[in-house]
Amino acid sequence: TKVILHQTQRHRRRSTNMSNKLCYYRCYVTKMVPESINFFEDTEEYGYGLPWQDVLEAVEQHYRDGADAVELEMITEDEFNDRLPKPY
Repeated sequence: TKVILHQTQRHRRRSTNMSNKLCYYRCYVTKMVPESINFFEDTEEYGYGLPWQDVLEAVEQHYRDGADAVELEMITEDEFNDRLPKPY
């Protein structure tokens, strides 16, 4: 008998314990550009509304992708939602 699982990790409903509660952060990722005379800094901004563990994974990925600094600023859910594109 062959069993096919239709529910993937991504689509499975998360448990409601504290580690899976959504956290809202503004994330600033800075990379140094060594070719410039003053070591120009390039900063990109991201917004996260994820469980804390997923936020940490995103930060680690930024460092693996060459970030020199990753700064997190805790924001409210309303502040996060205000930054989303508005439908017309």
